[in-house]
Amino acid sequence: SSGNTAIFGTLDVADDFDVNSGKLVVTALTGNTAIAGTLSAVSDFKVGADNAETFTVAASSGNTAVSGTLSAGATTVTGTLGVSSDMTVNTNKFVVTASDGSLNINSGKLTVAGASGNTAIAGTLGVTEAATLSSTLAVTGISTLADQLKLANDNALVTHTGSTGMKITSSS
Repeated sequence: SSGNTAIFGTLDVADDFDVNSGKLVVTALTGNTAIAGTLSAVSDFKVGADNAETFTVAASSGNTAVSGTLSAGATTVTGTLGVSSDMTVNTNKFVVTASDGSLNINSGKLTVAGASGNTAIAGTLGVTEAATLSSTLAVTGISTLADQLKLANDNALVTHTGSTGMKITSSS
């Protein structure tokens, strides 16, 4: 028959429950629910047992809370990603410390101290464009220049502070 049916109280169904030829199916043995089409809710959508929601979508804002681990494939965030604690990628391959903004890539291969900006690089630094060094540059060990050393300042000065003298040699 057709028409409206009102149920006041509990509807107890002992077998599978099927609405509109599979649009909503509740399996009696497992309790699993399948919905074909769009699930539309006008109030908050909550998943969890015993009033301990583990997944919630707020109807008014769309804000989503996940209490467990969120596992997803490739994900695109189109707005700002706010992270309120430390951020770790691929088991500490890339770590940002929330308390001071420090950065650590691959267990110390590249680190930036959040408080000072001091940067440490464990490998070779390759620079393909111009570099501006606005403070003292201390070099320890041998420096090899592939072409020329030009001093453009009118008062350029080469200073030697050693105790045994200075040599300038040429292979030719």
